[in-house]
Amino acid sequence: MSIEQKLNFSRNLNTFADKKVETALQVSGKILPVSVVSQSGKMVTVSFDLHETPFLLPQLTVPIFGPQYIRYPMQKGDKGIVIPADTYLGGVSGLGGGVADLTPPANLSALFFLPISNTEWQDVDGQVVTVYGPDGVTLRDSGSNTTFLLKPDSIAISTPDSFTVTVGGTVFSLTGSKWSLSGEAGHLQDSVASTSPAIMHAGWQSLLTWLNSHEHSNGNDGNDTGGPTSTFNGSITE
Repeated sequence: MSIEQKLNFSRNLNTFADKKVETALQVSGKILPVSVVSQSGKMVTVSFDLHETPFLLPQLTVPIFGPQYIRYPMQKGDKGIVIPADTYLGGVSGLGGGVADLTPPANLSALFFLPISNTEWQDVDGQVVTVYGPDGVTLRDSGSNTTFLLKPDSIAISTPDSFTVTVGGTVFSLTGSKWSLSGEAGHLQDSVASTSPAIMHAGWQSLLTWLNSHEHSNGNDGNDTGGPTSTFNGSITE
């Protein structure tokens, strides 16, 4: 074999290897930027945020990264990336069913969506967990026995057994048949007047004392009729 033949053979091997690598890279999936087009149930449809590509990339419906216990209300225009898996995801996402094997998937067939932060997001306290949604937030157990629903104009709490709020030594409790509010002191006020358990108790004690000690001086030829013939205990507490 001549030197020229050897050089050509070497160049052909290099070209062959380059094309194999290029083909493998084209087949393998890529992490790409996307925007949410819509959300349907548990999946999102995304479009690719790319320009000047040699071919048109279609919109894709893909699963969202995350557990079932936290649902993200993805909105049109939300930004993120799609990440390729090394094998078929339909068995775990429900988009197609079946069970995966080690066959490499096509480059757009095993993607999932991962949201990423954006400088246009609302500013929040970085030291606390912030949860919000366009129309509110729902907290519930898996059976929806107890639910907490926060909306822009209301808060609704539903529970089958009991609801208790404790602040220091003050306890407010609701059950299916009664409510209770306890603490060292209290205050009630509306647009007309204000009062408290202490004020009501003192007023009732004054009324009780008066009822059990007063005497009438009329209707008996001007003579006192004497005290009440029976006492009024005035009990209004347990």
